[in-house]
Amino acid sequence: MAKMPKYKDMPVKISGIRVSPTKMKVVGNGFEIVVDKLGGEAPSPLHYQLAALAGCLNIVGTLVAKDLKIDVEGMEVEIVGIFNPSKFMGVDNGRAGFKEIDVTIRVKTDADEETLKKWLSLVEERCPISDNLANPTPVRIEIERE
Repeated sequence: MAKMPKYKDMPVKISGIRVSPTKMKVVGNGFEIVVDKLGGEAPSPLHYQLAALAGCLNIVGTLVAKDLKIDVEGMEVEIVGIFNPSKFMGVDNGRAGFKEIDVTIRVKTDADEETLKKWLSLVEERCPISDNLANPTPVRIEIERE
C-alpha cells in the first residue's frame, strides 16, 4: 500500500485597502480584485463567496474525477444564495449572511448514476469552501490604530 503524503497547514493571506466607503481593493499572491456593495460597480462580498464556492467545486470536482477515473468533458455550476439584508442594515435579529445556498452542478460525463453519486459525495466532503460554509470556522477580528 502506498504511503499517503502528509500535508502541513498553509496560511492563505490577502490584504484589503479601502478605496471608498463601499469599495475595497484586495491583493494577494499576485492577484488583485475589487469588492463593492451589492449593486455597486464591482462584485459584492456575497458574489465572491458564491464565486469561491463555484470555483472550488470545479477544482475539487476535477480532482475527484481523476481519483475515480471519471472523464469530465464539461461542468457548469449554478448557485443561488438567499440573502435578507435586515440584519446587515441593523433592522432585524435574523442572520447577516445567506439563509440558504442552492447549488446545481451540470456535468458532462459518461459515468453511471452510482459513480456520479459517489463523485458528488466526495466533492462535497473535500471542498474547502463548502466546508467553511457548512461548518463553524473560528474567526478572530482584531483592531489596530494606524
